[in-house]
Amino acid sequence: MNDKIAIVTGANRGIGKEAALGLAKEGMTVVLACRNPESARTACEELRSLTQNPNIAAMTLDISSRDSIRSFVEEFKNKYGRLNILVNNAGVCTTDHRRTVDNFEPNIGTNYIGTFLLTTQLLPFFEKGSDNRIINVISNIYKIGWFRLKKINDYHWFRAYAVSKYMVLLFTVELAERLRGGGISVNAVHPGIVRTSIMYTHRWFDILIRIILSPFFIDVAEGARQIIHLATSGGAEDVSGAYFHKTRRKRIPRIYNGQKLRAALWEYSSSLLKNRTIQDTVF
Repeated sequence: MNDKIAIVTGANRGIGKEAALGLAKEGMTVVLACRNPESARTACEELRSLTQNPNIAAMTLDISSRDSIRSFVEEFKNKYGRLNILVNNAGVCTTDHRRTVDNFEPNIGTNYIGTFLLTTQLLPFFEKGSDNRIINVISNIYKIGWFRLKKINDYHWFRAYAVSKYMVLLFTVELAERLRGGGISVNAVHPGIVRTSIMYTHRWFDILIRIILSPFFIDVAEGARQIIHLATSGGAEDVSGAYFHKTRRKRIPRIYNGQKLRAALWEYSSSLLKNRTIQDTVF
């Protein structure tokens, strides 16, 4: 694993930080891609101390901003030039109705649009013919995430969060199909109900969330376990296009995995790249 290069988004805390810790313990070069530079640097220093791995770096990335994504990709290209593992962990669950800088509803614009843009922009850096992995963190509430593309900005808070995670699941399956045979696995993981800050809204009903979900909470180490496993075990395409709930592979019901819907979402999302189409990046 010593020659592997990994990116973990949102790695300054929670599941992302724990996943980065696990990859760093394997001897990989790990890039913590985070919105808050100061917090990322602190996490970077802590992980170096815990693992004695000097090859851990922090880079600034705001997954809700197309300009930030492009700046990150350019900086990564100049510093590393190649990639083996991408963990798309960064996300939000917010009640804020304000749009992202690119004019999207914040949950969908961050969790899905940002993930799609970052992943497709990074595809050229995966080493061809190598053992490469993409792991997308989703949630099992994708089942209430039915959406219409024409109404992409009309969903709010919990529903928008569910829509965003359903979109990431569809993207996972579609990308896996398009990359089949190219040495890259693409899988989605629901880590469980992990005790992290994303579970709370800083509103009065946080107490209800805490009471209702408390019996089901797991710690971040357990939540990150399957992410680390998919990033480090087996061959790249032993499993691809799959959905895992914690450590168990789950069948995606056919009703949620329609090819027409996947294709429509793909075409819509790829149109957002404007000057660089998806065909330019996929092998």
